[in-house]
Amino acid sequence: MLRNYLLTIMRQAKKNKTFSFINVMGLAVGMSACLVIAQFVFFHSTFDRHHSRSDQIFRIHITGSRNGQDLGERGMTAAMYAPTITEESPDVLAYGRFWGLNYLNNAIIYKGENVLTFDEPLVYGVDRSIFDIFDFRILAGSIADFDAPLKAILTSSSAQKYFKDFDAAIGQTFTLSGNDGPQDYELVAVIADLPKKTHLNFGVLVSMKSIDFHTKSRTSWYNNVFYSYLLLDESANTEKINLHLSELYEKHSKEGLAGYGYDISYHLMPMNKIHLNYTGPDFVQGVDIRLVVALSAIALIILIIAWINYLNLALVKAVDRMKEVGIRKAMGSSTGQITSLFMMEAVFLNVLSFMVAMTFTQLASPFLANLTNLEFNILENIDTVLILFLIVTIGTVIIGYYPAIILRAFNTSNILLGNRKPQKIGGVGLRSALVSLQFIITFLLIATTLTVNKQVNFMKSSDLGVSLKDIMVIKAPPGDITSQDRKDIVSYNTFKTEVMKTSGITMVTNGGEVPGTPINWNAHLYLSTKTSNEAIDVRLLSCGVEYLDFFALEAIAGRKLRQGDDPWEKGDVVINEKLSELLGFENPEDAIGAELSGFYGSRPLEVRGVIENHNHISLHHDIKPIAFLLSSWTEFYFVKFDNYGQLSKSAAKDRIADLTKTIGDNWQKAFPDNQFDYFFLDEFYDRQYESDDQFGLIFSTFSSLAILIACLGLFGLTSFTLQQRTKEIGIRKVLGARTSNLVILLSKNYFITILIAYMISMPVAWFLMQKWLENYTFRIELGIWLLFIPLGFVITVAILTILSRLLKSVSMNPVDSLRYE
Repeated sequence: MLRNYLLTIMRQAKKNKTFSFINVMGLAVGMSACLVIAQFVFFHSTFDRHHSRSDQIFRIHITGSRNGQDLGERGMTAAMYAPTITEESPDVLAYGRFWGLNYLNNAIIYKGENVLTFDEPLVYGVDRSIFDIFDFRILAGSIADFDAPLKAILTSSSAQKYFKDFDAAIGQTFTLSGNDGPQDYELVAVIADLPKKTHLNFGVLVSMKSIDFHTKSRTSWYNNVFYSYLLLDESANTEKINLHLSELYEKHSKEGLAGYGYDISYHLMPMNKIHLNYTGPDFVQGVDIRLVVALSAIALIILIIAWINYLNLALVKAVDRMKEVGIRKAMGSSTGQITSLFMMEAVFLNVLSFMVAMTFTQLASPFLANLTNLEFNILENIDTVLILFLIVTIGTVIIGYYPAIILRAFNTSNILLGNRKPQKIGGVGLRSALVSLQFIITFLLIATTLTVNKQVNFMKSSDLGVSLKDIMVIKAPPGDITSQDRKDIVSYNTFKTEVMKTSGITMVTNGGEVPGTPINWNAHLYLSTKTSNEAIDVRLLSCGVEYLDFFALEAIAGRKLRQGDDPWEKGDVVINEKLSELLGFENPEDAIGAELSGFYGSRPLEVRGVIENHNHISLHHDIKPIAFLLSSWTEFYFVKFDNYGQLSKSAAKDRIADLTKTIGDNWQKAFPDNQFDYFFLDEFYDRQYESDDQFGLIFSTFSSLAILIACLGLFGLTSFTLQQRTKEIGIRKVLGARTSNLVILLSKNYFITILIAYMISMPVAWFLMQKWLENYTFRIELGIWLLFIPLGFVITVAILTILSRLLKSVSMNPVDSLRYE
């Protein structure tokens, strides 16, 4: 029996090559897409699972508002919440906190056989108890003394820059130098680098007591700058702990924060969900869960389209197989045997499609790795293979069982006597509904792809109000701002003087922040004539005197910064237009001379000028209120080149390479102990849109695959429908029908189906795209293009797909069409 089934399946495949090819390719492409998306989804949804008690680890998150304005969610809290709730709640087994020192422009100096200096941007003060929560593997040393001040732990990748032998390195002393000054630390342990799938990211850990040198917030109930993790008992009630956190807020923080207009609530975030619920700032940027959901939906959509193709073609092809089924019934085949035959065919096609899909995916792995930013190897991820196996099983049942049910329902005598009605096979209405569903999905995918790409292009090409072209950014060495002997400033001035002598370089300046990254320094400023309850959360940008001219930021009232300004002693400050508006000034000129309380200096700040607004970070976010302060707190040096837009790409590239070498040589002379670490600002700024680019590219790629599968199905359906109407076409031609009339007659049902799908899908697409765009402060407006481009595209593709088969059929000689009659 099995041999007979296999022979029958092979004959059918050979007889209907087009049918088999379309089904195998459609299913294979669908499965390949599911493989890729499944790997992406599994990767991003399984972060932080390597810890033995990952399900019991939670981070304290806050959501807040200020004077009624929603501030969103944040994964950082005040220092005292974690130890207090651990002490008071029996459900909390341990706590661990991280406090970032990264704003200090850190570098490690190790004086061994040679003096080694490297930037260390990932430095955190931590509690020793993090080792009770997380499974960090210790490679050398011990954490026993890590509670003491000035103790440090390095990850293996950080340690190997200074030490060849980790065991011998334990007990060695290195200097952590930053803008607060240098501190000597004893190395007590080296731990293994963190795995790839974790939201944590650090290179240097210092004991929590060491941070008192930098901040007074270790015993604060107000300063929300600590990542606070809790290890809960397996039976712990998280809602109960959330309520306890709220009680601590009411008792210790609410009154003090209410004076600044804040209202905050606390809740626990499972560590396993942090990566997919990125709230920023965080150790690393997470992934928007909406992207994962959207890609999962696309995978399902592509699979549904492939299954619809198979069902449509199987239902049409069933007409040709009615006599076969009738004969099998007459010869004694049972209903179960006929069903088994169709199920075997489905198994054969699905397994063949599975093999083709695996081959496609492996061959395309370099492209897929670039597309998803993952090391793509399906053989290493058993989860995705199991998912595909499940898809094959479900697909076999769906596309094998339904045609068998329809065919076995027909009366044997009617089939063999030729009393059959092909149009009732599966129902014309069902086939039209399936085709309509395909095109509804196609319209939605095209509309989504257009909107996503248009929004990303809009953000990347919009005027930011700040010049980013032809700018090199160099990581500045740390400088101790508390020291009277500022050797770093002397070296910077020497470097600046020499670089400015180079032809092709127009300006050099320094600053505390780079456009494209959030400004971390802030203060709650308010007019001295008002109360602290009306304070505004202002970003403070420390910069050199040339900074505003360097970035082409113009003053719309008053003046810019100038030599001799001093925010701490004299109160000199320049603000942006946004801050002027938030302070209540309708005219920027009215802000000049206004005094602002809430700064760290000995006197209020006094506004000297108002600068035009600019987008310091990406267009995902609204323009922030910024105060520009002349300060020696420097983390970056900026070098501006001549505009090389008139040169060819190769000439401009060569010129920039020459200038880079010259700048590097001057750097080594001015800062011999520091690396020349640089990047170009326009490329750096555009990195903010990497996730948008990736989303657009992935969405476009898989939307194109879905459309391709739909076109394959439409071509196959047209081919088999025309094959059944060959006699009708011949008779109509004999009776004088023209080719144009036949084309219209045979294609109009398809285009009516497409128009119905269009009318259903476009209101849905418009609504969904409007909701998606609400996530962006600066966004495109949906226009008539969203209505007509998808329709024009689908109609064009449908015409090409249908006419390619239709013209061949209607141009056939009627003699050939009728010769069997």
